[in-house]
Amino acid sequence: MIRKGIALLLVWLMLPAMPASSEEAIAMTLSPSHFAAGETLYVFFVAPTAGPVNLVALDAAGQQQAQLLDGYPALEGGNEITWDGMSNGQPLPKGNYSLHLSQGNQSVDMEITIIDRRDAAKGQAGIDTELSLGGFGSSGELTEQPDSNQVISGGKAITPAYLSSHIPDHSPESCYWCTPMDLKDEAAVWAMLTAPATIVEGGQKEQIILRAEPDGESEGIGVVTCASQSVHVLENLDNGWSLVEAYSSSFHDSKVKAWNAFVSGYLPTKKLKKKEVNQQYGMIVDKLTQELYIFKDGHLLSRLLISTGLYNERQPYNETRSGEFLIVSRVGEFRSDNMFCSMALRFNSGDLLHEVPHVKNADGTKNYKNTEYKLGTRASHGCIRTQRLKNNDGINMTWIWDNIKVGTKMVIWEDFEGRQMDYPDDDTPLYYNPNGGSNYHSQENCRAVKDQYLPLTAFTYGQLEESTFREMTPCSYCTPPRRKGIIDEINRIHMTESPGMVPQVPPKK
Repeated sequence: MIRKGIALLLVWLMLPAMPASSEEAIAMTLSPSHFAAGETLYVFFVAPTAGPVNLVALDAAGQQQAQLLDGYPALEGGNEITWDGMSNGQPLPKGNYSLHLSQGNQSVDMEITIIDRRDAAKGQAGIDTELSLGGFGSSGELTEQPDSNQVISGGKAITPAYLSSHIPDHSPESCYWCTPMDLKDEAAVWAMLTAPATIVEGGQKEQIILRAEPDGESEGIGVVTCASQSVHVLENLDNGWSLVEAYSSSFHDSKVKAWNAFVSGYLPTKKLKKKEVNQQYGMIVDKLTQELYIFKDGHLLSRLLISTGLYNERQPYNETRSGEFLIVSRVGEFRSDNMFCSMALRFNSGDLLHEVPHVKNADGTKNYKNTEYKLGTRASHGCIRTQRLKNNDGINMTWIWDNIKVGTKMVIWEDFEGRQMDYPDDDTPLYYNPNGGSNYHSQENCRAVKDQYLPLTAFTYGQLEESTFREMTPCSYCTPPRRKGIIDEINRIHMTESPGMVPQVPPKK
């Protein structure tokens, strides 16, 4: 099966238009890195211009074994297809292959391994074809794209292991990788946040290479950060290796360049260690909503606006790496170029949770005007910028610094294709100042409003598009819900795209 996806990535909507570079403009990433014929391989690629592209599978000798795309009408920018490892109705033999993508005089190659189904998980767990949003059906004809307002569920919840081709042999309860990315089931979320995490022993800035085969000399397909990053253990082999899954924590200087790629591979079993986590607090970072959710004693305590990483063609490593992490150290303030980042907590080598950055005014005071307005959208170099203004629960980054201890679990949810944001109920109460107020609020006594205007006047979310409220902007203190139009745009993009899946460019040989 091959699937076409509408391709404009969310991040590019936020960048100024520019012509495609004449060099290294074509790019491709694959997930997973090895799979069994009949399962699903995701191929994400960037075309420098709209027009025909070709994609073939070559064997180790460079001989063509399958034609995936022949003059395929790619869109300029991001595109997505899937492949089942078949050629003319027959599965390709297991072995190492190279996918060769070309457009005009540009091309890119990525290696892929087809394995025996018996060597994969103990059953087929590829993404069901029912999740397809339009593509080539079994007859080879292009199927119809869905209506843009359709909400996709595919009949199954979306979990952090959405791209996995494996069925784990453990119970899904309390497992980060198996728990749906949905706040509605507080009990399931809390069980996940307080369950032990399996980390790799080593230093907080040390990384270990994830191997394609259970062999220290085999190809590196990703990296895992020691001490803080948890992996999903699928199988412990009797040869001293374990099959695991994770999002690759590749930074600009990592030995393997797999930017936030979901990968499955092998690590030495002796390096794996289960760690107990804080049982009072847990945190969730959601790339879809760009919010941080703080849980305490089994319930959602509060939420804060954040900014995760904003990648671009030259800096693909800016995308915040998803996964399951532990807070491992208190770093404090550090400097990034001319910006100061306060109260930083380390969770993934160079990725830290910290207050939204500021610069220093001439008189030494802090200036947040160039960063604070971006909260709620991707904006960082990979760290998680967090709201400094107290919300109406009295919580901000200072509260996190004072209350969240080393050993607390923080998970990062990927904004995969198919995830959708719900509208608030129309009767959700909102508030405004009828005496010239320009903001709408979630709290009757918002801290951002002068006492003389309190309490604020109530209205409802369903009235937000009426003339009285249409031009109002959300308060940055009490963080009221987004307008339906903003939610619609976010959902439209996620109908067909996974904005955090970064196209990978292999190193030149």
